[in-house]
Amino acid sequence: MTNPRYLIILISIFLISCNLSNTKLSQENLDYSGPDLEVIDLKTSFSDSARTRFFLQAELYQVFNDGKELYPEGINVDIYSKEDKNITAKFSANYVTRNSEENFYRAEGNVILYNIDTENELRTEELFWYPNEEKFSTNKFVTIKSENEIHSGEGMVSNQDFTDYEILKPSGIIEIDEN
Repeated sequence: MTNPRYLIILISIFLISCNLSNTKLSQENLDYSGPDLEVIDLKTSFSDSARTRFFLQAELYQVFNDGKELYPEGINVDIYSKEDKNITAKFSANYVTRNSEENFYRAEGNVILYNIDTENELRTEELFWYPNEEKFSTNKFVTIKSENEIHSGEGMVSNQDFTDYEILKPSGIIEIDEN
């Protein structure tokens, strides 16, 4: 005759193992939607032919399973001259996504592009940056302050250091008297 204690122990072990296997299955069915990679206080430089071309800083950088790259707290980028080691332009935005397949950045919210030599400053709410093509563009409303003038309009295309730009649909030029 079998001891009832052994029977109770065997049934308990069986029930516990069934419960553990159900727990494992339910955990496997959960979909994780967060980032696969997260970097806090990112500071990185991009170079070409042993020359720094950009220096990018971001408080938070995230990469997701689908390849999406985010800078949810914005970026600050120093753009260097091809000829020397000087910074020629600065670019910043509150929120940025990067398309890694086509290598472009979409910047949103308080976007500023500033040329150090000319002191020209572009402000807009959305700007696309194409590092391989060395250009910026937008279809949104832009305001560009240069010396004593303010240029505005819809859409803009610019070279990377913001020395040569075109407003696609200009809406006027206003002269500022700084006296």
